[in-house]
Amino acid sequence: MSIISSPSSADSPDPLDSPAGELSFRHPMVSGVLVLGLLLSLVAWWALARHQAQEADRRFEMQVQVRQQHLVRHVDHLQRLARSFQGLFLASREVSAQEFAAHFDVLQIARGLPEVLSVRYENCPAAVVCAGPVFLSANGLGTAGRDLPAGPGDAADAAAVDEDSRDRNRTVMHAPLHLADGRVALQISAPVYLGGEGDPGSVESRRENQAGHLRVLVDAARLMQVSRVGEAEFDGLRLQLSDVGSVADGRSLQPVRTVHADAGRLAPVSSRDRRDLTFEVGERLWRLSLVRPPSEPLLGAMPLLALMSGLALTAAAVALVMRLLRRASRSEAECRRLDSIVADDDARLRSIARQDGLTGLLNREAFQELLAERLHLWALQPAAAGRLVLVQLDLDRFQKISEMLGHGAGDQVLLAIGERLCGLGGLNGAPSGLPAEPVLLARLGGDEFMLLFQGPMLGDVAVIEALARQLIERLGQPLQVGSHTLRPGCSLGLAWIDAGAVADLSAGTDDIGLMVRTDRALHQAKRAGRAQFRIDAGQEVPVPVDQLRLEADLHHAIERRELELFFQPQFDGRTLQVVGAEALLRWRHPQLGMVPPDRFIPLAEESGLIVPIGRWVIDEACRQAAQWSALACRPIGVAVNVSVRQMLGDDIASVVAQALRRHALPAQRLELEITESLAVGDVAQARLLLARLADLGVGVAIDDFGVGYSSLAYLRDLPVQRVKIDRSFLRQVPQDAGSSRLVGAMVSMARALEIGLVAEGVETVEQLDFLCEQGCDAIQGYLLGRPIAGDDFLHRLMADDFGHRGRNPAAKS
Repeated sequence: MSIISSPSSADSPDPLDSPAGELSFRHPMVSGVLVLGLLLSLVAWWALARHQAQEADRRFEMQVQVRQQHLVRHVDHLQRLARSFQGLFLASREVSAQEFAAHFDVLQIARGLPEVLSVRYENCPAAVVCAGPVFLSANGLGTAGRDLPAGPGDAADAAAVDEDSRDRNRTVMHAPLHLADGRVALQISAPVYLGGEGDPGSVESRRENQAGHLRVLVDAARLMQVSRVGEAEFDGLRLQLSDVGSVADGRSLQPVRTVHADAGRLAPVSSRDRRDLTFEVGERLWRLSLVRPPSEPLLGAMPLLALMSGLALTAAAVALVMRLLRRASRSEAECRRLDSIVADDDARLRSIARQDGLTGLLNREAFQELLAERLHLWALQPAAAGRLVLVQLDLDRFQKISEMLGHGAGDQVLLAIGERLCGLGGLNGAPSGLPAEPVLLARLGGDEFMLLFQGPMLGDVAVIEALARQLIERLGQPLQVGSHTLRPGCSLGLAWIDAGAVADLSAGTDDIGLMVRTDRALHQAKRAGRAQFRIDAGQEVPVPVDQLRLEADLHHAIERRELELFFQPQFDGRTLQVVGAEALLRWRHPQLGMVPPDRFIPLAEESGLIVPIGRWVIDEACRQAAQWSALACRPIGVAVNVSVRQMLGDDIASVVAQALRRHALPAQRLELEITESLAVGDVAQARLLLARLADLGVGVAIDDFGVGYSSLAYLRDLPVQRVKIDRSFLRQVPQDAGSSRLVGAMVSMARALEIGLVAEGVETVEQLDFLCEQGCDAIQGYLLGRPIAGDDFLHRLMADDFGHRGRNPAAKS
């Protein structure tokens, strides 16, 4: 396969052989890079210019808003200044010129408000607050401010504004005034009523009680200057403020007069470079106009830089492509030679990729691919196919071999097993002697192998079982690895499908489903022990959905405080007095109610939740026992069942020690009940665990004694304080003589070994009488007391209201 396509005709000229100048435009790749580079450069130029224009528009809009806000805020401050002087007159019926001047100085108008030209008070002819009008000036206005020039109609307009200000008690602004020195001034006016009267209220009262007017004269140019302080300026930005007219008269009827304009009148510009904002302040309408210098975004520095950079990168890319194309032209012949080598090696590489690197067998991917192909072909011709049997093989104790002898010895074992599997027949031509010969053989990884058998004779399950036994026997033959003789046993998981089952391609009949079934069967075989096999016939019972939900809820049972302990009392065999209790776990589900233990305990065992649940049970049992002993003023012990997984997978001694310490419970008041399987499964490990518990002073009892094992040697070798007779031995007591003799023998044996004995499951008076006559140490059962909650157990304990339904009332004493 060629890496670069060759020319379509040997006579057609190759653009790569042409001069560099012709190559730039005639070769499709060069021209494509050139066009693409130019297009991207133009797009970047336009996009950057558009972005900068949008950013400039945003900043321009923000500048207009800021200018308007600053101006309104400053005018509002000047209006408050007028109202401050207005308050001076409201405080007293007579205001002197000295008081007026003192108020002017206190407000520091001359220094803090340079735009204020003057502040003056004018009496109305009908009311006199002080002798003559008071006139104070700032910034050199002088007495010329008394006779302000006015245009035609300005006097009438000013009178109308004053009347409106008086009638509504509002601070207002007059139309712009032109001073004698050429400046434009703004006048803020506020009505003054008779001193001490405040606002008279109605319009008639305001007219009758008016004393005069207070006027603040402001330089418009300086006002615009001080209102810009702190703003970010645009280069070349020009501003104009115009008076539109009084609000009361309407906008359209008033002539627009310029109050202030920056140097250079606002020439007509496009709407994009000019913003007009009309707003109201001081009972008048004002128009603020801002104009920025016209600009061309495409000719900005950054867009032009982007365009030039794009053109430079395009030129560099074209030069690079031309260089690469020339290099590709020179190496095309070499590529054709390499193509032939690649074609020759392709089959070999594919074969290597499908093989296991150690044994040379098929690997998992290749086996699964061939299995899928065979199942597909098999589905097309089901009549003559017979049955397919898939076998998954796992070596027993292979990990120990690698750990003890090294990984090299482990590899030798895997090679030997691979050779033995190849020698079964079919693959190397040797007779196998098996009911069928493997048609596919693979190593999945580690110490797992997979075999596929096919044939009509496999239709009998007995033949499949015989095949499994022979495989286990052959692979279990002695194997020499260096100076060591090993017997590498194996476990098998098998699954089959019949001829007509593949057509529906349901779960378990495709390649993945079939391998899942063999893996499941293999796990079952491993749990059963060594050199075992299990067959998955495709009849697995699915796990009910409610079981899955129940397991999910069990994960949160402790934190939600849904678990609780019930306690079944244990009675002294001689006095029938309560001496202890067995803790029994209960689950009060919020929706299902009380869940039976035989339903959720197996789920806890399988999921591993039994370990944290077991810790909680031990802690809660110790808490209850400590509470009983303290409130009932008598020592009461508690027995707790401990699972094998908790004993072996948790630091049980530390858990018990912490619980005893936390609740200040004497160790002899706690007893742990273990199963016989834990006691005899690994005596050395059991002795170590029980010795640590014995060092704490905790008692150990064997639960369900006599059910599982016939050897009683562990009672002699292990530190066990009590055994519990299983309830199954008491069912026929005392009616059945054999059962009675057996229970009597157990009592005698316990007495001889100096071990305590507890009989559980006592439900009749006859059973109770028999056990008391035999001298049983402790008795437990529904006859004397059923399991109850911890608080109820305490109440009955304090009331001495347990059982006493024995042989006669005298037993109570």
